[in-house]
Order: sequence, then C-alpha cells, then structure tokens
Amino acid sequence: MGRRPRPRVTWVFGATLDGRVAAPDGTSRWISSQAARVDAHRLRAAHEAVLVGSGAARIDDPHLALRHGVSGTPPLRIVLDARAAIVTRESRVADEAAPTLVVIGSAAPDPGLPPHVEVARIELDVNGRVGLPGLLEVLARRGVRTLLVEGGPVLAGAFLQAGLVDEVVGYVRAAVLGAGRPLLDLPGVTTIDDLRPFRLVAADVIGEDVRIRMTARRAPRATTAVPQTAGNLAPAQPSEERPRP
Repeated sequence: MGRRPRPRVTWVFGATLDGRVAAPDGTSRWISSQAARVDAHRLRAAHEAVLVGSGAARIDDPHLALRHGVSGTPPLRIVLDARAAIVTRESRVADEAAPTLVVIGSAAPDPGLPPHVEVARIELDVNGRVGLPGLLEVLARRGVRTLLVEGGPVLAGAFLQAGLVDEVVGYVRAAVLGAGRPLLDLPGVTTIDDLRPFRLVAADVIGEDVRIRMTARRAPRATTAVPQTAGNLAPAQPSEERPRP
C-alpha cells in the first residue's frame, strides 16, 4: 500500500491593516469583525483538523471547536506542546466538544490529560520544536486530508519556511494598531529578494474585513514538451475546488 499524501495545509489569520495580530499587552479580542469571525468558523468547519502551537495555546487557551452558530462536524483539535507543559486538564481543548490531539516531544513527560484526549509523541527538531514533516506524516496516517493552521507568527513562519503552506486565507481588518504582535515571524529575511509571492485567488469584503484567498506558487515540474497542434489544443479546464464557506 502506498504512502498517504500529506494533508493539504491552509494558513488562516486575522490581522489589522498594518499586520498586527495582537496589541502590545497581548489582547486580541477582537481583531476581526463579527462577520469575519463567523466566516472563519465556516472555514474551520470545512477542514478535518485545526492546529495551534504552544504560544497560542499558552496565551489564548483557544477552544478550537465550532461556534457562532456554525454547524457541521467539529475538526480534530491539534495542539503542539513539545515539552508537555502547556495543555492541562483545565485547558479548554481538553473538554469533549470535539476530538483533541496533543503533540509532544518523544522524551516529554506524561502530560496527565483526560483519557479522551489523545497524545502523540514526535521527534523534536534541532530547535526543540515539533518537526512539521513528522507531524504531517502522523496526520496522514490518521487519514487527515485537510489541515487549518491557526497558530501564531512562529508556527505560521515555520510552515512557510518549510514550504508546507498550500493555501492562505487572511482576514484583514480596516483598522490599524501601530504596535503589537506581528502577523509573521519568518527568520532570515534580509532583502526584497526574499519576497514570497502567492497567487491571488479572490478578495471579498466580509463585514469590516477583506478576506483574501491565495494559493502557493510551486516551482513548475520538468515535463517533456508536447508540440501543440490544432488537434491537441483544448480549452483550459478550471481546477477542482473544495467546498468553500
């Protein structure tokens, strides 16, 4: 039996016009307007799993289930907690509103979570963080096909740095903060040549926000050129798209 393909990864964020996801004191409720939050929950409902890192888990204690009147099958809630020090029995993701998977390092202590909360152990990388390729392999083995990354700037930067982001959905609020936590932490950027362009798919006004949808630009695969003749020219077919909220 062949190896399962990794899940398709969508990075979603809500930010101000100047790229802030939280104020200097850490408050972020609410960066996005009510209409955008409802739309983001529809996006969450359209994915099989939703992921946050230890930073977001520590600061926000997110619930990651479906709210705002959005119905559907709740996604698998995944929290990266390399040292098994963030998620506890009192954490909101430890309830039974949706299935939960806590990912810890291979040598981390037992987190002592309720029996209904699953725990997966994964090798850490050289920076002491959960290795993303290993994480996606674990999810693929579980049959997860779509993953929504809702983590903060460090987790988003790690996925981008590894070239693992397939789609981006951003909710940009028509407002500025001027200071605070940035949208993205992407180390090693020194020049405009480090720009990472995406393919713009759509931009729509949602409440007080603009929802921007983008897909990753992949390097073209080397293929054998086929001479184009009148007999083999055909109109381009639109790519298949998953249901959208």
